[in-house]
Amino acid sequence: MANLRKIKKDITFLVGEVVSDCYQLWSFHPDGKEQELEGILLEALELHNSLRQRVNAAPKDGVKQHYRAISSDLLKGADKLFTKMGELAK
Repeated sequence: MANLRKIKKDITFLVGEVVSDCYQLWSFHPDGKEQELEGILLEALELHNSLRQRVNAAPKDGVKQHYRAISSDLLKGADKLFTKMGELAK
Protein backbone atom coordinates (compact mmCIF):
# COMPACT_ATOMS: atom_id res chain seq x y z
CA MET A 1 0.00 0.00 0.00
CA ALA A 2 1.24 3.47 -0.81
CA ASN A 3 1.71 5.79 2.07
CA LEU A 4 -0.78 8.50 2.89
CA ARG A 5 1.45 11.32 1.71
CA LYS A 6 1.84 9.74 -1.74
CA ILE A 7 -1.91 9.31 -2.15
CA LYS A 8 -2.50 12.96 -1.24
CA LYS A 9 0.21 14.06 -3.68
CA ASP A 10 -1.34 11.93 -6.44
CA ILE A 11 -4.73 13.54 -5.86
CA THR A 12 -3.27 17.03 -5.96
CA PHE A 13 -1.14 16.27 -9.02
CA LEU A 14 -3.86 14.72 -11.18
CA VAL A 15 -6.50 17.29 -10.32
CA GLY A 16 -3.91 20.03 -10.86
CA GLU A 17 -3.21 18.64 -14.32
CA VAL A 18 -6.93 18.71 -15.13
CA VAL A 19 -7.15 22.34 -14.01
CA SER A 20 -4.00 23.30 -15.91
CA ASP A 21 -5.18 21.65 -19.12
CA CYS A 22 -8.58 23.25 -18.72
CA TYR A 23 -7.05 26.73 -18.49
CA GLN A 24 -4.84 26.01 -21.51
CA LEU A 25 -7.84 24.90 -23.50
CA TRP A 26 -9.66 28.03 -22.39
CA SER A 27 -6.83 30.30 -23.54
CA PHE A 28 -6.20 28.56 -26.88
CA HIS A 29 -9.86 28.08 -27.85
CA PRO A 30 -11.82 31.11 -26.61
CA ASP A 31 -14.82 30.34 -28.80
CA GLY A 32 -17.77 30.44 -26.39
CA LYS A 33 -17.10 27.31 -24.35
CA GLU A 34 -16.58 29.15 -21.08
CA GLN A 35 -19.62 27.65 -19.36
CA GLU A 36 -18.57 24.08 -20.14
CA LEU A 37 -15.00 24.72 -19.01
CA GLU A 38 -16.19 26.32 -15.79
CA GLY A 39 -18.28 23.21 -15.18
CA ILE A 40 -15.23 21.02 -15.66
CA LEU A 41 -13.24 23.18 -13.25
CA LEU A 42 -15.99 22.89 -10.63
CA GLU A 43 -16.12 19.11 -11.08
CA ALA A 44 -12.34 18.95 -10.63
CA LEU A 45 -12.59 20.95 -7.43
CA GLU A 46 -15.38 18.72 -6.13
CA LEU A 47 -13.35 15.61 -7.01
CA HIS A 48 -10.31 16.96 -5.16
CA ASN A 49 -12.28 17.91 -2.06
CA SER A 50 -14.23 14.67 -1.85
CA LEU A 51 -11.16 12.47 -2.30
CA ARG A 52 -9.16 14.41 0.29
CA GLN A 53 -12.03 14.08 2.76
CA ARG A 54 -12.16 10.34 2.11
CA VAL A 55 -8.40 10.03 2.62
CA ASN A 56 -8.57 11.87 5.92
CA ALA A 57 -11.51 9.78 7.17
CA ALA A 58 -9.97 6.31 6.91
CA PRO A 59 -11.81 3.48 8.68
CA LYS A 60 -10.13 1.29 11.27
CA ASP A 61 -10.90 -1.90 9.34
CA GLY A 62 -10.28 -2.44 5.65
CA VAL A 63 -7.77 0.36 5.22
CA LYS A 64 -6.13 -1.15 2.13
CA GLN A 65 -9.45 -1.57 0.36
CA HIS A 66 -10.42 1.98 1.32
CA TYR A 67 -7.28 3.47 -0.23
CA ARG A 68 -7.52 1.25 -3.31
CA ALA A 69 -11.06 2.52 -3.85
CA ILE A 70 -9.85 6.11 -3.52
CA SER A 71 -7.07 5.51 -6.06
CA SER A 72 -9.52 3.90 -8.45
CA ASP A 73 -12.00 6.75 -8.08
CA LEU A 74 -9.21 9.27 -8.66
CA LEU A 75 -8.21 7.65 -11.94
CA LYS A 76 -11.81 7.28 -13.12
CA GLY A 77 -12.67 10.86 -12.20
CA ALA A 78 -9.59 12.35 -13.87
CA ASP A 79 -10.18 10.25 -16.98
CA LYS A 80 -13.79 11.44 -17.15
CA LEU A 81 -12.71 15.08 -16.88
CA PHE A 82 -9.97 14.70 -19.50
CA THR A 83 -12.50 13.03 -21.81
CA LYS A 84 -14.89 15.95 -21.40
CA MET A 85 -12.11 18.40 -22.25
CA GLY A 86 -11.17 16.32 -25.28
CA GLU A 87 -14.72 16.53 -26.56
CA LEU A 88 -14.71 20.31 -26.14
CA ALA A 89 -11.42 20.64 -28.02
CA LYS A 90 -12.85 19.05 -31.19
